[in-house]
Amino acid sequence: MAGFLFVTFYVAMAGAALIAGDDIRRSWCNSSNARVIETSITWNYTTWLNIIFLSLAGLLVWRFLKTGGPEMSGMMNKPAETRHAH
Repeated sequence: MAGFLFVTFYVAMAGAALIAGDDIRRSWCNSSNARVIETSITWNYTTWLNIIFLSLAGLLVWRFLKTGGPEMSGMMNKPAETRHAH
């Protein structure tokens, strides 16, 4: 069953890539008015949201490490009989 799923997904993926690649090639070859747009870094609302949530993620990782998170995670991998009762 795993082999059947692998082959089915692989054929679907390869077929989709061929169709999409052919469509991209046709659109590139037929466009005579192609423009090059230079990009730059902009400070918009998504930039500020990324900074806020990156800071929040850093704070949560710091809290996890300072409150014994790695030890707790290691203890969760052990069988219940070897855990200490708290």
